[in-house]
Amino acid sequence: MKISFVITDTKRKSIAFVTDAFDTFSLSEAIKAVENKFFENVYLISGISGTYIRSNPDRKKHNNIDVLSITGPQLIRAAQGIVAPTLAIQTYVISYLASIGTTKSFIEPVKSFQIPTEVVRSVFESHKNTIRKAAQEFNIDQYILGAILIDEIARLAPFEPILEKVGADIVGVNTSIGVAQVKIETANDLIKKGVYNPRPSDKKIPFSGNLTNADRRHLYQYVVQPEHSIRFAAAFTRYVIDFWSEYTDLSSRPEIIGTLYHQGYGSPHTHPGSIERGDQIAEEFYPLAKKWLD
Repeated sequence: MKISFVITDTKRKSIAFVTDAFDTFSLSEAIKAVENKFFENVYLISGISGTYIRSNPDRKKHNNIDVLSITGPQLIRAAQGIVAPTLAIQTYVISYLASIGTTKSFIEPVKSFQIPTEVVRSVFESHKNTIRKAAQEFNIDQYILGAILIDEIARLAPFEPILEKVGADIVGVNTSIGVAQVKIETANDLIKKGVYNPRPSDKKIPFSGNLTNADRRHLYQYVVQPEHSIRFAAAFTRYVIDFWSEYTDLSSRPEIIGTLYHQGYGSPHTHPGSIERGDQIAEEFYPLAKKWLD
C-alpha cells in the first residue's frame, strides 16, 4: 500500500498519512506500519526530536512525501476557497471522487470541489435534530442555519476522516473547526459576549487577550463537537442579526448572513451586500435545507 497524502502541523511535522485506499494513520500508527513493511517506498529515520518517515531515494519526485504534504491549516483554507488547492490536494480529491463511483447529483460550493449530493445529505441528516434545536434555542430561521451547514459539510466532506485523525494538532493558528467550521477565536468571542457557552462550569473559558496554543487546544475540545459547533453557528447568526438590527433586519436575509458567516460580524449599515458564497447559500443551499429538514 502506498502513502498518497500527508498532513503536517504548522511546523511541517507530519501528523497524518493517507493511503491510496483512503485509510488514515496517525504518525505513531504510520511508524508501526512502516516497521511492519505495510507501506511501499518509505523508510524510518530517527532524529533528536523523534522518528520520521521519509521516501526512498529512488522515489519519483511527484510521489515524494514532501510533495504529497500540506499543513492542516492550509488544507482548511483550500477547502474554504481562501487559497488555491495544491497539486497534492487536487490529486487526493480526484482519487476520493473516483472511489465513490458514478453519481448523477453534485454540490459544488463556490471555489471548492464538486461533491456528491448523497454524501453531503448523509452527514447533514445525521445532525438534523441538533440543527432544529439550535435554531429554536437562538430564535433563528432553521433553514438559514441548515444552508450554512450544507456549505460547510460539502467543503469538508473529502477531508473529514483526516481531520478527525489530526485532531487538535492543527490549532496552532486561528483554524476553522468542526462540522460548522467555526474559528477558535470566534467561538471564544461569542463566549465572552455571553451569546453561547458550551460549558458554563468551565471557569477557564472564555480566555482573555491573545489566545495561546494551549488556550486553542482547550477550546478545541468543545468546538469540534457537533452539538457545540452547530450551536456556535446558531449563536453567530443570532448575534449578527442583533448587531445589525439598528440599521436593517437580517433575519430573513440568508445571502447576507451567509456572507457575514465567512467574513465576520461586519460594520452595520443600511444596505449590506452579499458575496458569491452568500448568494449560493441563499439560492441553492437554503432550498436544499428546507427539503432536508422538512
